[in-house]
Amino acid sequence: MNNFIIKKINKDINNGLSIKKIKFRFPPEPNGYLHIGHIKAIYINFKLAEIYKAKINLRFDDTNPYNEHINFVKEIKNNIKWLGFRWSKITYTSDYFNILYKWAKKLIKKKKAYIEYNKNNKIYNLYNIKENLYHFKQMKDGKYKENSYVLRAKIDINSPNYHLRNPIMYRIIKKKHYRTKNKWCIFPTYDWAHGQSDYIEKITHSLCSIEFQNHNKLYNWFLKYIYNKKYNNILPKQIEFSRLNIYDTITSKRHLNILIKKKIIKKLDDPRLSTISSFKKKGYNPKYIINFIKNIGYSKRYNKISINKLELEIKKKIIKTSPKVMVLFNPIKIIINNFPKKLIEWIYIKKNKNFKKQIIPFTREIYIEKNDFKEKYDKNFFRLSSYNYVRLKYSYIIKAYKIIKKKKKIIKIFCNFFKKKKKIKSTIQWISKKYKKKIKILDYNYIFFKKKKIYNKKSIKIIKAYIDLTINNLKLKKIYQFHRIGFFYLFKKNKFKKIIYMKKKY
Repeated sequence: MNNFIIKKINKDINNGLSIKKIKFRFPPEPNGYLHIGHIKAIYINFKLAEIYKAKINLRFDDTNPYNEHINFVKEIKNNIKWLGFRWSKITYTSDYFNILYKWAKKLIKKKKAYIEYNKNNKIYNLYNIKENLYHFKQMKDGKYKENSYVLRAKIDINSPNYHLRNPIMYRIIKKKHYRTKNKWCIFPTYDWAHGQSDYIEKITHSLCSIEFQNHNKLYNWFLKYIYNKKYNNILPKQIEFSRLNIYDTITSKRHLNILIKKKIIKKLDDPRLSTISSFKKKGYNPKYIINFIKNIGYSKRYNKISINKLELEIKKKIIKTSPKVMVLFNPIKIIINNFPKKLIEWIYIKKNKNFKKQIIPFTREIYIEKNDFKEKYDKNFFRLSSYNYVRLKYSYIIKAYKIIKKKKKIIKIFCNFFKKKKKIKSTIQWISKKYKKKIKILDYNYIFFKKKKIYNKKSIKIIKAYIDLTINNLKLKKIYQFHRIGFFYLFKKNKFKKIIYMKKKY
């Protein structure tokens, strides 16, 4: 790992910063589930802590009681653990409400903060220190209504940087906080709380995505006026990196909440989403996700990547390790006329990834996939037909000679088998009729059609399929490769979830 962030940190070390004092933090807001975009920030912060053998805090930025909940705190902690990272300490911005309030009063006394209030839809500002302190306390004590009073920083109302135009530091929110309960009815804004929390925790390098670049001057302005050498002589530095912008998926909390309200999804761990919890539920290996993030790299340049790239990365990995099984989604019956009726021939499969031993039964009546048969002649079709020989996977060669239909639908096909035949162009999967077992497959797709942005009602389908009954050593929470179909995650007995289809184009 060698990038512009490490160069900046090394420069600070060369200029006298003790490597023992280096400290990082990851500060999610507990108002939703973490998604794929957050994984980049998680990886960068925790990897840097590993490189410098530094401490890293998991700080919950809980400054807005709306939508924040202890359940999100628990889910975020579980997500980070699942990705393979461990923090040094858990902290909460709400633990610092007292000192943030004290420092806000300090800015008022320095004439660097003032009260703004709304009366009869007219805005008024107070610049007298005593008046500002009085009304600020009245705000804190719950004497005023929401949206009537705010505390603003006094910087430059005409600044070309929007964030320096006397930003709000405190607003009145009369809602119960999940930790502080009803103790506070004024809450600090992100800009006021963030840098000061970094300073309190003695964070040396505050890493954030590029959209906070214009907040940097405000970050430093606040630190300038609360700095106390005796309290902490190290000022944190904000460093920005490019955001991971993912398309072909939904990550916006606002849009996700709409999906829940409209009952399109039940929870934010729905496998059709790109939250960390949904990846876990879908059966993804966290190592593959981290490797995907690692390969993207770090810069300040804007980048936009399709969620398909992650699927491709996972496919490259699991194709090497997933055991193969024969599964039929749309079975059609085959009767092999010249094979003895009562004979069961057990076929030993020598090589199959991660299966120590596999023996499958071959009988007179079997099933094949419906689209592996074609009645009419097609010069480009090389699977089963009356004019083509085809090989059954691990077994014999067959050729069709008779078709039985009912209401114009093919219900069974008669074939003959051959032990030897040269120049067979295609191999198909099959399952013995006597040893078939039913399974259910949850097939997930895009919630919205890509171009039209219209809800896809078929974004989740339940497929009933056949698998070989004799394969009794399938392990739960493991990925299997269905021959010529794709990769599927066994999450319950006889129940699979689709991960990636084999022939999907990227």
